[in-house]
Amino acid sequence: MTISLYDAIIPTQLQIIAAVRALVDKAKTHCEDKGTAPEEIIGARLIEDMQPFSYQVKSCREHSLGAIEGVREGMFTPSLVAPPNDWEGLYEKLDEAKTGLEAVSAAEMEGFVGQHMEFRFKDAVMPFTAENFLLSFAQPNFYFHATTAYDLLREQGLQIGKRDFLGTPRIKRA
Repeated sequence: MTISLYDAIIPTQLQIIAAVRALVDKAKTHCEDKGTAPEEIIGARLIEDMQPFSYQVKSCREHSLGAIEGVREGMFTPSLVAPPNDWEGLYEKLDEAKTGLEAVSAAEMEGFVGQHMEFRFKDAVMPFTAENFLLSFAQPNFYFHATTAYDLLREQGLQIGKRDFLGTPRIKRA
């Protein structure tokens, strides 16, 4: 069986983006039900030197749709724009990622194969082929930030579990 670059990336990123959006829903509801100020969750960190929940959500967008945008341009540089500080801003990032990923075609993804691509941040430059950038750099970063967002909510006391992280798998239909 052959799997395309599109199949290896886009459907699963859409699955996890939807799951992270549902996590934001649960976080918002948790704050409303418990009388917790939204900034307590939005600004929550696992440890002082890690980025907050809002950054983790923003980074899901950056390492999914942002990575595709970077491949289109031949260069990806992480956004240094501050993450959203409210629920609406978090939803906007996730909805932007969903809409943008849904617009990517399999043909466009296959056209990326073999294309030169660079990751640039400050003085660091990492050369890649587009597929190696997407599969070995962007995708692991995407999962890191989605997992960290989930972990932050667990640490904040939300009653969520593995199914909340996984979202809706693409099961075989009869």
